[in-house]
Amino acid sequence: MEKKWLIVAILIIIGVVSIWQIGSMVGISITAPAEKIIDFNAESYSDNETFIFLQYDLTEDDNLGNVFYLNGSDFIRTKKANITEDDGFSVNILAKVEDSTNKNNLGLISSHSQNNETGFRVLYKNFDDEDRIYFEIGDVKDYAEIEKGFCLKKWCYYSLTYDSNNGKIKVYLNGNKIKELKTNSKVSVNKYVNIGKTIDINNEYFIGEIADAEVYKGVLSDKEIKLLSDKI
Repeated sequence: MEKKWLIVAILIIIGVVSIWQIGSMVGISITAPAEKIIDFNAESYSDNETFIFLQYDLTEDDNLGNVFYLNGSDFIRTKKANITEDDGFSVNILAKVEDSTNKNNLGLISSHSQNNETGFRVLYKNFDDEDRIYFEIGDVKDYAEIEKGFCLKKWCYYSLTYDSNNGKIKVYLNGNKIKELKTNSKVSVNKYVNIGKTIDINNEYFIGEIADAEVYKGVLSDKEIKLLSDKI
């Protein structure tokens, strides 16, 4: 009986290894589910295990309840994300941009430093003709245009994913993909994460409200991002 179960266990192991080998041969990426490692909202903001700096005003939204107001100098900083170059990552943030005149560059979320090998950066820019969602990952510095004022004084759900298997970067707005491109770099995020401000050297602060911010180790799918956005 014991030999029988030993044979079954060996066959299962061989089967799993074979699936991985076949996936590699045909170029199919088999990845583990994304793991949420940072979660900032009204229920979690006082978690000292995650956040090392908090500066904000708490306010009430008619639909979302308690949210955080950032006045252009406030921001939140978390402990290090510890995402390796083989993990990939996903970032979501629910924010309402309120300023359209005093700040052209409004930092949404980023690691506290960013270069070709580490970190990421996402910010909102407003221009005369259109607004833009700027992002930087690896050797990519780009933006996606959105309708002028589309997210001004309105809640919008911004998402960014980076797949370490193929270098793909995807940008989403309210659950819908609006940009896709690739980086040639392998990117890790072993840095602190700033919410409501981008990398320290630029001091791009946010003016408006933030209800939720998440960082995942691993890549959320198009469907998962859509489901998360629809819940909000």
